[in-house]
Amino acid sequence: MRRTQNPSAELDVEWPQPSAPEVLASPANVPDQRQAWRLVLGLTLVLCVGFGTTLNSLGVFMLPISATFGSSNAQTGFLATAFIFSMTLATPVVGWLLDRVAPRAVMVSGAALAALANFLGAQSSDIGQLTLAMALSGAGIGASTYVPAIILAARWVVPRRQGLAFGVLLAGASVGAMLFPMLLTEAIASLGWRDTLQLIALLLLLVCVPLPLLLARVPPAQAVDETQPAEGQGAGPGIGDALRTPAYWWWIAMQTLLILSSIGIFINLVPYLVSAGFAAPTAAAFLAGTSGAAMLGNFIFGLVSARYCARKILLLGTLIGAVGLLCLLGAAVPNLGSGAIVLFALLWGGTFNLVNQLAPLLLVDIMGQRNFGSLLGIGNLISGLVAAFGPEAVGYLVDLTHSYTPALLTCGALMLLALPSISKQRPAQA
Repeated sequence: MRRTQNPSAELDVEWPQPSAPEVLASPANVPDQRQAWRLVLGLTLVLCVGFGTTLNSLGVFMLPISATFGSSNAQTGFLATAFIFSMTLATPVVGWLLDRVAPRAVMVSGAALAALANFLGAQSSDIGQLTLAMALSGAGIGASTYVPAIILAARWVVPRRQGLAFGVLLAGASVGAMLFPMLLTEAIASLGWRDTLQLIALLLLLVCVPLPLLLARVPPAQAVDETQPAEGQGAGPGIGDALRTPAYWWWIAMQTLLILSSIGIFINLVPYLVSAGFAAPTAAAFLAGTSGAAMLGNFIFGLVSARYCARKILLLGTLIGAVGLLCLLGAAVPNLGSGAIVLFALLWGGTFNLVNQLAPLLLVDIMGQRNFGSLLGIGNLISGLVAAFGPEAVGYLVDLTHSYTPALLTCGALMLLALPSISKQRPAQA
């Protein structure tokens, strides 16, 4: 059997403990790290544009789309639900494929599908057609962004630097979330949301198709035969055994609660701030500031993860984020609103992507590197399917109570409920 796609098989090393950053493999087995970081930077731009123009900017489309179709908060929120739902459905398929075949075709096809879906969405005549287009866009983004980028980074970057590499990738998504909501808000005001969707389609074709075409490949030492599966290679249990392991389900519970909370807040942040009395461009600017804090957090926590336990970092980060969320409740208070939002952006925004950054590290800690892509994809599928209903659930609570406060408090409670599952994330050998 020729060795190909399993992320641990090519390095032949054990996953390092945070306190042991020693040499991990012989030079012959370690991919060229300069080339590895070129790959990471290129995929960072893909995540910046892919997530920035779609998932991270869905909130700025909510009000104009609702005005066009006369839809309720829950109906409009379902656009984000459909996007996230289909994006997560794609992840286990992508993870399974990337454990076995070359990544280039998967990522390029996904980006092209997302571009086509945005173009079709611009032609929608009702909310139902637009929802279907958003679902197709979500599937394309799921196939071309987070999961393939994380898997490729895990194959190229030496283990002790993977936390930083994941942070750089997510920082790209944060840059996109910083820039594109404001840019697209202006575009919607000038051109309308339909023409803006067509601009997004063009940008996806210009950036997210050619970069994976050039960069998305396995290290040369692993690419002996990209058509052969890497069955049974690497340390850790098989997929069936992993699915019967309680530690894996604690890992999924951790992801589900934190992502459900964060997506529900992030997608509805602009509408909430508008309801609190802020103008739409100002609300988009605050959203951008939140993403800027997330970018800074990605770098800081990426560096810290090389020295300290990822589980403890995530526990602390979740508590900080919960405090930041409470600050958001002061947005509508006179003489306090802007200051409260700044604190929210720093505390909640700075830890917004932490679960996505550290979850892959924790997964390898508890399960080993065997079938890493498949297990990451399955976990993201389950947590993502639940989290997909976050925006719609927030919209439903707002329709029911005519206030965002119960929805925000519910999201904060979900963060606190995740703490026990985070505490269960201990290395299998411990």
